[in-house]
Amino acid sequence: MPVRPSYEAVCGELDRRRRITLGFERIVALLRLLGNPHHSLRIVQVVGTNGKGTTAVALAGTLEAAGRPSGAYLSPHVLSYTERVMLRGRFVSEEEFASTMSEVMEIADANHVPATQFEILTAGALAMFRDARLEWAVLEAGLGARHDATSAAEATAVVLTNVSLDHTEYLGDTVEEITEEKLASLRPGSVLILGTDDPQVIAIAREVSARVRASVVVEHKKTGEQPYYKTGNAPYLACNELLGMRAAEMLLGRSLRQAERATVRMELLPARFEVHEVYGVPVVMDGAHNLEGLKAALRAVRERYGDRPLGVVFGALKGKDVGSMLGILREAYAFVLTCPANADGRALDPGWIEEVYAPQDAGGRGAWVVNDAVVALRTVVGEMEKVGGVVLVTGSLYTCAGVLRWLRGR
Repeated sequence: MPVRPSYEAVCGELDRRRRITLGFERIVALLRLLGNPHHSLRIVQVVGTNGKGTTAVALAGTLEAAGRPSGAYLSPHVLSYTERVMLRGRFVSEEEFASTMSEVMEIADANHVPATQFEILTAGALAMFRDARLEWAVLEAGLGARHDATSAAEATAVVLTNVSLDHTEYLGDTVEEITEEKLASLRPGSVLILGTDDPQVIAIAREVSARVRASVVVEHKKTGEQPYYKTGNAPYLACNELLGMRAAEMLLGRSLRQAERATVRMELLPARFEVHEVYGVPVVMDGAHNLEGLKAALRAVRERYGDRPLGVVFGALKGKDVGSMLGILREAYAFVLTCPANADGRALDPGWIEEVYAPQDAGGRGAWVVNDAVVALRTVVGEMEKVGGVVLVTGSLYTCAGVLRWLRGR
């Protein structure tokens, strides 16, 4: 029996295949070679600008608690490729991941299908869900929906979390254009569940749904309604979680029973308002990578820590609206620009950010530039020790990743 490649070798090969290539011909061919695993599953696709991961985990967890075997496919990962696939409320093991993904790559190569990293991961996750005899598969879209590999699975239901300006180089420059892109996977007879209360987005969603003969359900939030099983300390996490749970109930056609609510199991995803402590200073890791996400993170920091001085470690990727994000961080008592780790050439040079935007802290001091994110964190923690402050590491999940490895390994 041939020896399967190690988890590390599989991850290295997946890294090598990372690229953005439009078109469905590769993912469709790969799924066909795998026996079309999506045909044996009920597919829900989660799209939107922010909150997709937490919403997807909550949706799958609620279906599972209701007795419907479910899995979730997520992106991107922060610390480990295993964060991409959840089976019945748990992340897959390194062994499970390596075994399936190496087989998928072998099949793709043997049949001359030049599948990308994301296409391999998508097909592999669907194969794992089928082999585990799951009923539901919840797929988080990677980028929009029109050209996203998850759309090839032909979802019977789509959940839209919200829409704001992000990935404009691929999705468009307006909320209208981006909404159209994110709803491009709707098909005749499919169901769209809306988690946003933005009138413009709702109006566009209704137009798109009518055009393709899909039905629309608006998830009206009840004042004071709380999630059944709160995953985190931030209001935005609770909101995303509640959307996922309510969407699951809509798909089930009933409310979750009290006994079922007690069994809901969900993982808190890394760098989503993840709190640590360094030398007595609270350190919040939040991979907010656009203006609306950062606003939500800042509101959560203020709700939990009040008016304590704020130190910020900020690193972003190319193509982001850095100017707007820096603009709402002017309240920072100390501000350090750093470089996101392992971003495959997409990281913005913090020196360039400082030169172009010249961000300042609340006292009018210019931001420091520290390329190493861990050293940047230590620098800001040192400043916050003096004034009883709190630190926010943000701007990208990649910025958080390098710091989290250090924090968890201490």
